[in-house]
Amino acid sequence: MKHAILAAVTAIGLTATPAFAQNSASQQPSQQDVLGTILGTLFGNRPGTTSSLEAQWAAGQTPLGNQRTQFESRVNAAVSAGTLDRTTGTRLITDYAALVQLETRYGADRRFTTAEQGELSDRYGELTQVLADGRYADSATAAVADGRLEFERRVDAQVAARRLSRTTGTRLKSDYAALVQVEAGYLRDGTLSASERDDLDTRLDALDTRVGDIAYAPVPATPRARLEAISRALPSSGLSSTAQAQLRVEYEDLSRLEAAYARHSVTADEQAYLDRRLTDLETRARVPR
Repeated sequence: MKHAILAAVTAIGLTATPAFAQNSASQQPSQQDVLGTILGTLFGNRPGTTSSLEAQWAAGQTPLGNQRTQFESRVNAAVSAGTLDRTTGTRLITDYAALVQLETRYGADRRFTTAEQGELSDRYGELTQVLADGRYADSATAAVADGRLEFERRVDAQVAARRLSRTTGTRLKSDYAALVQVEAGYLRDGTLSASERDDLDTRLDALDTRVGDIAYAPVPATPRARLEAISRALPSSGLSSTAQAQLRVEYEDLSRLEAAYARHSVTADEQAYLDRRLTDLETRARVPR
């Protein structure tokens, strides 16, 4: 990203303008304005000058390290003012510190090669993109909350079509609102763990099923689930004890095979072989379809 830093700085207006002072009490600064202001005066940029990070690196200076304290103070002030969430602020400070360490290492001999300047520019460009967006690309979003209006529209359509009662529709909206609160609790630290995401997905699926306007394809049973179904079906299959005993032997053999396959990635041929044997055993054990 050669010279990308100049474009990035221009894109978000990183100049030493008193953005906070210019906003009246009735017009609060947007998060992008706040983030632009945070970096706006860090590097000696002044309106009408051509000062840039690259020029300072070319002069053997370390502008990122020189302004680290000011950067952290501005981020903390924005967090205290409520214009920047704490998780994003902490991550910005951490990422900036890592960039300072890289700059310090590259500038140990007071010289920055073209490749080193390019890498610093790339990483700083990524940081300014976060500032422009107001969030990290991998930040968790309130997907449940964002989908609330669409969910309620679907419920209203089902009620209007008399596929749901008005009471059921009201209850569904209430349950969705409760799920929004669950999501907000999970997002207090700015992230969703795998278990939290799974919980939200499971609850959303249950709500969608209750609305009844989405047809879900049946989930294919796993080999283990099919084996369990065979075990449950055998006692009530009506087969003789001798026949059941024989099928039990085959069941145990297939159980061992399934366990062995589960320990590694099976090939298509292995999967087809297991499916054929399971289908044959299901038929002979009279598993209900």
